[in-house]
Amino acid sequence: MTGARAALAGLILAGAAILAPLALGHPARANGVPQLVKLTYLEGISNFGPRDAEGVLEFSFSEAYARVDVKRLPPVEGYVYEGWLTGGPARPFRVGAIPTRPDGIGVLDTRLQGLTSYDYRLFVVAARPVSAPEGDLPSTISIAGRFEVIADDGTSPRGDTRPGTLPDTGERPAQSPASRIARTAFTMLAVGGLAVIALRFTFTRRNSA
Repeated sequence: MTGARAALAGLILAGAAILAPLALGHPARANGVPQLVKLTYLEGISNFGPRDAEGVLEFSFSEAYARVDVKRLPPVEGYVYEGWLTGGPARPFRVGAIPTRPDGIGVLDTRLQGLTSYDYRLFVVAARPVSAPEGDLPSTISIAGRFEVIADDGTSPRGDTRPGTLPDTGERPAQSPASRIARTAFTMLAVGGLAVIALRFTFTRRNSA
């Protein structure tokens, strides 16, 4: 009798272990590794602002986000600093405005929304005259930095990956409450069915003994 109960408990636990992932659904995952790009005054690219200004770009195409930290880049009256992806066959992409303080510190933390291409090799901090339209890359460039291009197979030497759609956060959509309840109910019914089968099996063995 003890052996039968142990076998029954084992079957139920095994069934629960197999079916539990169905009730919980798929875990949210984020693909890609963020890339870090050092921003400095580049000869042949930069033509505006302090030559000792610098910064760091952290971004991931797969995670669809970008963060820019700059220093020694104080505001200039009549200009707005902006982050741009450029340097390739694709049309330059405006990442966003970078507000800076009088001490030269500035931060941009944003999502990469509206990307239509990954063919970029250069990130620049441009100074747009306030009277100029926002949709065009200004010719006045402050600090900049080059980075690796994501290959056609979706990989990058620095570890970033190309998502299947533009943009992609790398996460599966969250399940609705109704879906989670349905999955849980299905799992409970399945485990209950295993218990019934195990009990019938045990009863049959006891009667034939």
